[in-house]
Amino acid sequence: MGQSQLRLGMVGSGDISKRFFEQASRLEDVKFVATCARHLENAEKKARQYDVPRWYDDYKVMMDEEQLDGVVVTTPHSVHAEVVIAALERGLHVLNEKPMATSFEDCRRMVELAAEKGLILMNLPYDLNPTFLAATEYVKEDVIGKITGAEAQLSIPGPPRDNWYYNRAVSHGGAVLDCLVYPVSRLIALLGPATSVTAEINTLIPNRIVGEGKKIQSDVDDNVTLIVEFAGGQHAVVRSLWGISFAQNNTIVYGRKGAVAMNDAGFDLVVHSPERPIDDADEVTWRGVSQCYVPHKRPDFGPEDDIMGHFVNCLRTGHQPKCSAQQQLHVHEIMFGAYESAKTGQRYALTTTFEPWNRLDPAIFDTKTQYI
Repeated sequence: MGQSQLRLGMVGSGDISKRFFEQASRLEDVKFVATCARHLENAEKKARQYDVPRWYDDYKVMMDEEQLDGVVVTTPHSVHAEVVIAALERGLHVLNEKPMATSFEDCRRMVELAAEKGLILMNLPYDLNPTFLAATEYVKEDVIGKITGAEAQLSIPGPPRDNWYYNRAVSHGGAVLDCLVYPVSRLIALLGPATSVTAEINTLIPNRIVGEGKKIQSDVDDNVTLIVEFAGGQHAVVRSLWGISFAQNNTIVYGRKGAVAMNDAGFDLVVHSPERPIDDADEVTWRGVSQCYVPHKRPDFGPEDDIMGHFVNCLRTGHQPKCSAQQQLHVHEIMFGAYESAKTGQRYALTTTFEPWNRLDPAIFDTKTQYI
């Protein structure tokens, strides 16, 4: 052991907080010492459930009274910015649920403040799962050739709960902020910075049946299509639709000589490689296509590799998260740029960039200087 205990506070005591408590319980010398919720009884209930000694209904009081190293923010979307900024102003490291905030200006302010104070700001989604990490080994020119395009989506029937998800005044957005953030984040983590976004966004189903047959009215976006362009001219089509009968959460990167797909057609990872077999893999048919392979190897993944483990390691080492605050700022500019594009009917040129942790050889995007 030989290391001091990290003391954390949880702001938000809903269902989303569960995984962070459970992941922290599997780590050495990490302890949630306080919970906070708008309603004190909810904070107390969560604290008692996970053996947390104190609870609050004011996050600023919690931050001022407890000797915390960091906080985890799992509040509704519209509250993220104020809690994160309050924590950073007090010198506390932050793990923030998705989306970062409900405006791009707030996202930028959070990133700038964390950098100014030298603090860890880790924003979800967290893409570094075993399937994703294995996929990065095959998004290479010697496997799939030059990258020519991509697609990704997270589409669902719609959130089943009758609460703030369907109320724009509270949520400040629907499918874009709640679901689209996942496929956009995966694509950017795989391919690096983009250059522009064009979007169509609307409310397709304003009169919904949710939960146990309750009828509600919705005014949030539930039908979203993006075209994200990269420097080489490649297009990624990104979708989120709260209107299908099952969940679809796939990602495909297309190359001139092959493709890499995650969570598609019943496979967690499949590589189309017609020019050469993939070593240590099962040959399969994917979407009716032969010469496809499911690799056997996945990276080792333990408690220290999941969300809380990565955050705790950053706190102990002082290293920024692999999916940095600048990377997630870029992801969020794509989303807020999509809203702007849909409103104006114009392409939105992205202004942010970042240094990818998994930097691809730029030549993989060059489709114009040779015959391919």
